[in-house]
Amino acid sequence: MEMKNICGKIPLDLHEKVREEIERTESSTQKFILKVIEEHFSGKGEMNMEKRTLAVQVSEELFSRLKAVVAKKGCKQKDFLIAIIEQAIETAEAEWEQAQENAESGTETETGETEEESTPSEEMTDSESEVA
Repeated sequence: MEMKNICGKIPLDLHEKVREEIERTESSTQKFILKVIEEHFSGKGEMNMEKRTLAVQVSEELFSRLKAVVAKKGCKQKDFLIAIIEQAIETAEAEWEQAQENAESGTETETGETEEESTPSEEMTDSESEVA
């Protein structure tokens, strides 16, 4: 593949971030720029997606634990949080889907009753209405 040079001036603080990223990933300037440009044109990631900010306050202990895990994994905090949020959402959606399928088929619930058995009858017998 034929290669061409590309160059341009960028702000000093951005240059420092690029250098840090290159060193952290044990890459090169050429590989870094190639990756960024390919991701831009391939539409990878979230480039074309609308974004919303999600902010939460956590205890100092939880924050420290989060930082430790992110450091050990060698990933960005944002990427780590997005991954665990996506995983939790997928798990919840799968549980809801399974519950819906169980309800439609009359499969046993966690209590061991079928959906039909766990639904109280609308009509009470005479002895039941006296107790109520």
